[in-house]
Amino acid sequence: MKTLITILTVLFCCIGLEAQETAAVTGKIISENNEGQVKIKAAAISNSQTFADMNFILITLKKGKSGTSSNKQSGKFSLKPNETRILSETYVNLAEKDGLKVYLFLKDEESDRTIAKDSLEINPQQFTAEITYIPEKDLELAGLTIDDTKTRMGQMFYELFFKKYNQIPEKYDGTVIITELPSFGRNSRITVTVDDRVIYSFLSKPDEESVEAEAQTALNYLADYTANQSLRDREFKY
Repeated sequence: MKTLITILTVLFCCIGLEAQETAAVTGKIISENNEGQVKIKAAAISNSQTFADMNFILITLKKGKSGTSSNKQSGKFSLKPNETRILSETYVNLAEKDGLKVYLFLKDEESDRTIAKDSLEINPQQFTAEITYIPEKDLELAGLTIDDTKTRMGQMFYELFFKKYNQIPEKYDGTVIITELPSFGRNSRITVTVDDRVIYSFLSKPDEESVEAEAQTALNYLADYTANQSLRDREFKY
């Protein structure tokens, strides 16, 4: 995670001139702080008379008592002439001393060139990392955990899962996505996905002990999945 923060910090500094070349499209991070929860929106703004096909990457890094967690959202979109479009929304629970860094990159779909960017920082002093130049082409986003939860219990599960995940010596090479959908009554269904495969899913219960047990179970399923994938890779080589 420290490496990822370093890469993003340097990348953001080094591509500034290139990103300003195409002022016809700009990126904007919009934030709203409401009683310890920050709502973040990523927007693309067109000042052009032509259509644009683009990709976006929104990366949120939070550092608190439980460690550093990350949320990456990305996708393709088309921008109409003189259109302002909201690309993504996410919520971050932020305590008074927590640090937050948010990066938005807009890229041309055909060339993959960064043409617009924006950033947001809250308590950036919480992040400490040596600055080392790493070219944009070497930016590696694998190994992230993506938080797509909606409720307080979902956020609690994500933070407990990430805390346990962050303590294991070897991380999964891909991206772990945790999503939450409403279910019956006041419950919700939380799902853990890797490689577009659901490896664990459960109905949330309104108590911390239950949520922590589910986080450990999900981590066990991830470990089994990783071990099976490694075994398949070795068998394929032979």
